[in-house]
Amino acid sequence: MAAETAISRRDLLRGRPQPGPFRARPPGVTRQSLAACTSCGACADACPEKILDIVEDGVTLRPEAGECTFCGACAEACPEDVFADNRRMAHVMQISGDCLAKAGVACMTCRDVCPESAIAMRPRIGGPFLPELDTENCTGCAACSAACPADAIHAVEREPENV
Repeated sequence: MAAETAISRRDLLRGRPQPGPFRARPPGVTRQSLAACTSCGACADACPEKILDIVEDGVTLRPEAGECTFCGACAEACPEDVFADNRRMAHVMQISGDCLAKAGVACMTCRDVCPESAIAMRPRIGGPFLPELDTENCTGCAACSAACPADAIHAVEREPENV
């Protein structure tokens, strides 16, 4: 059994299987529309930023690889109905405890690269400013994740979807 689909014995016996890990998806792709993906790779080939991959269940976005510019090339290249007209991401970014600023190292890289100014730095006494991400302004473009020297910024699901 693959590690990403493995569930604990306790959860199996209680009838509570754990869902697989959340995978970031390109703009306009939902869990439902992902079922139409044939894994042809046309979207990944068309992406000028080269941040899309094809995995076993369809197209996925690699936040650590670079920023999505919402250009729409992936949607235009896709021969199926995988991409919706809305260009909203199903995820936002989240700053983990691995952040250099949280470890006492002055770093403002995420704030500096965020095109939406969704990351502000909160001053604190006795240490470097701490990043705070405004999820309302975050588009999920992953510019911050790609630039983070500590690999401390990851995509998390914006709003759980009904499957």
